[in-house]
Amino acid sequence: MGGGAAAEAMGAASSAEASLSDVPGSVAGLRAAHATRRPQTSTIGATQPARAARTLISTTEPRTKPPLVAPPFCTNLRPQAMLCASILSAGSPNSPASPGAAVACTLEVAGAVVVASHGGVPEAECALFDVGDIELEAERPGTNREKGYRTTVRSALDRLAGVGITPQLAAEAADLVRPALASSYARGSAARCVVDRLEVDEIFEARGYDASTGRYQGSWLDVVALARDLGRANAGAVLQALHLAATLATVAEDAQVLLSTADVARRPGERTLRRVDLGGARALVDSLRDLHPTRAREPTDAGPTRAEVIAWIHERAKRSPTHQPRFSAMEAALSAREAPARGPLSETALWNLESKLSRGEVAGVLEQLDEIEKRRGRAPGTTYLRARVALMTAAEEPRVIAERASALSTSMAGFHELELLAAQAWLAAGDGRRARAFARDLNENVSADDVLRMQALAVLEGAGPASSTTNVALQAAAAAPAPPRVDPIAAIPKAPRAPSAEDLEAAGAGSVPPIRARSSSAMRSLPPGTSFPPYRVEARADRSHVASAPGAVELERVETLSLPAGVQAEPPPSDDPPRNPTAARLACTYLARELGRELRLRHGVELQSDVDGLEIAQRYLRETFVDGRVRTTEEEREVMRHGAFLSELVARRLGGAWVDVESRDAGTWAMVVVARSRPDEMMRVWPFGRVLRFVAMGHRERDLVSYYLELEARSR
Repeated sequence: MGGGAAAEAMGAASSAEASLSDVPGSVAGLRAAHATRRPQTSTIGATQPARAARTLISTTEPRTKPPLVAPPFCTNLRPQAMLCASILSAGSPNSPASPGAAVACTLEVAGAVVVASHGGVPEAECALFDVGDIELEAERPGTNREKGYRTTVRSALDRLAGVGITPQLAAEAADLVRPALASSYARGSAARCVVDRLEVDEIFEARGYDASTGRYQGSWLDVVALARDLGRANAGAVLQALHLAATLATVAEDAQVLLSTADVARRPGERTLRRVDLGGARALVDSLRDLHPTRAREPTDAGPTRAEVIAWIHERAKRSPTHQPRFSAMEAALSAREAPARGPLSETALWNLESKLSRGEVAGVLEQLDEIEKRRGRAPGTTYLRARVALMTAAEEPRVIAERASALSTSMAGFHELELLAAQAWLAAGDGRRARAFARDLNENVSADDVLRMQALAVLEGAGPASSTTNVALQAAAAAPAPPRVDPIAAIPKAPRAPSAEDLEAAGAGSVPPIRARSSSAMRSLPPGTSFPPYRVEARADRSHVASAPGAVELERVETLSLPAGVQAEPPPSDDPPRNPTAARLACTYLARELGRELRLRHGVELQSDVDGLEIAQRYLRETFVDGRVRTTEEEREVMRHGAFLSELVARRLGGAWVDVESRDAGTWAMVVVARSRPDEMMRVWPFGRVLRFVAMGHRERDLVSYYLELEARSR
């Protein structure tokens, strides 16, 4: 990267920090927290220019030490470019120190954090300063405490050059590492995809220093393993010094370099700057020639995910448009996926066609699919590939493709490529609501491939925000007209049987997503209703069930949901479940009202009787049952509230009617929906069973919004 571009990037970093100072885990937040503990200070003059200490006087209260967390990708980028900040805040495997360890000090270059140290002062950074660069602060008269060390980029580079470390040597080391060694020591598959395209000021970057072990943790490379294999005690510090030299060379010579040590120097008079051995840098770089890459090398910690690296690439590309070809090549490398071991696209011939389409090549794909289907017949994999070609070539209307992909995806929840295609097709058809439903579910599915999740995120961004207001402040909710009092229905209807641990494990609904397909015998072990299909098309024998009338349906607050037409306002007995469809509608209306009230009181959310309201409700339902287990009576009732809300949407918007409520297990209760365009057919659906299945299966099952939208499309 040229010096001018880097200097511009530094300026952008400084200006961005003001707006990010309240973001937990961000670099700006890190600096703001330090600033909070150091109020306005004034400088008293120094008498000796070579050794004078810049003493900063402060009349603050005694210092506190909040637990600060450093982002693992500490570079000269502005805060948004730091990878994994939120993950590190949660104590992920990417953390350079033990979970909960506080950042002791940081090195800043031109106002941007370059490295954060846990537990003490980092080693190589001490070589940038002299004892005369100290800054002091006084909490009370006569008590001076070390605050840090400050110098200029020019002075720091001169000191590194004095021990044989220069930007030129750093560039030579980077050339020796790329590409073979870099690929061997890369921290995971995502880093391996891009590491050979990193610049000299990026490749040796350290995301943190652990003073308890004296080790730097690399952002892209497994620096711990590389330093060990080089066989020198100071290898880690020398590699970090090479990174510092390369980074400083991209910044203006008069820019400030600051090492903050206030959280390390706890006693007045204590000094933390120490001598560091950076000797033998030339010999260490030469020894890189003798290292032989090992393909089977395992990193010592978890590396960044593809999503994190792509986010980093996008941020860099915004600020360095002249480097766009490099960033495009990085993103293309990250988009390359490994062939799946199982699934509809696991066959080599089909995967080769999928890879070809991912490169934007459609020539000859349909002909090859014809040959494959002649030999084996049509399969979900070939159906998906034909639909993808049709979308790419505009051979069919996007809505037609979207409806076909949605129908197949509903019955194949593990076919993530098909789910993405449905989202993309709905977006191309101009239906952002359906596009968001499919894309959101895929993006939140941690078992899906990172590349597919990132593409789903792009669909979400293209679809824009939801059309209706999804959240309101508690004050606004309080100011709204008071809803009528709704008496709870203690036991109506009976809650579905809560799945046991054995049920959930057999169905693959544990905390770790299974990679094998669910068997029908495993699904039969779940409570009644959860093994039913999304819907079942039947002949319309009973002509009393009519299709919903076309036109807009009045939007209501769920908390004050109107009673069904012709239904009295008297709730059924509290000790007996409803015995007929009319009583079921009444019970579901009361339960849906209860859900609206509960979400307003707990979360300040105003629930509306539309698909956006269903999206809000299912979000809180998923948060309530993270592990898919229903344990208590109140949790059973939570499931019932959501099932009732879904059934009321089906009844009010799709013309659905209850036909089977005789069982004491609400999961088996059935509704029918008649399609307007197919009057001789009707769909049988099980709303409570579908909600319980959603709870038990989590991301291994399509979400409730996608399910409802599929019913809506079939009802036309």
